[in-house]
Amino acid sequence: MSEANSNKKEPYLKRLFRFYFNVAPIWQSFLTIFYLVFFSYFAVFYSGKLWIAFSFIIYTIKHSISFLTLNYLFWGVIFLITLIIPFSASFYAIFLLFEIWQHNEGWTKKHKVLFTILIIVAVPLIIVLMDHIIRIVIKQDILKPFVITYYPSLK
Repeated sequence: MSEANSNKKEPYLKRLFRFYFNVAPIWQSFLTIFYLVFFSYFAVFYSGKLWIAFSFIIYTIKHSISFLTLNYLFWGVIFLITLIIPFSASFYAIFLLFEIWQHNEGWTKKHKVLFTILIIVAVPLIIVLMDHIIRIVIKQDILKPFVITYYPSLK
């Protein structure tokens, strides 16, 4: 049985763990572990925003009669998206590095390095952009009742 077939049968998370901790030489392992810690911290940090998004959905369902305006709908959607994207981008970045380096045999090393650098630059930029957008969104009068009542720290 070839190594590629045995890797396919091995659980995904085990292959992911091995990629970050066992596969590369020491200096590359240091970089991959640093990458993993960096984006894991982002994911953990932004996981609390998922709870705020869930709370907002529940709040909207409970108070849906008083919020039947398009204004609330659109600002609410933007609010939810800006809460969820930072976590999703951080979490996905952890898996994307593995996918780039393990499952793209047709790519040259230059392409893999380029896409890795792109992820390292793009994900924090996306997070910063979402942070700026959410600061604008939570200042909207239509969302003030939720923000003031449930999350005054967001003001």
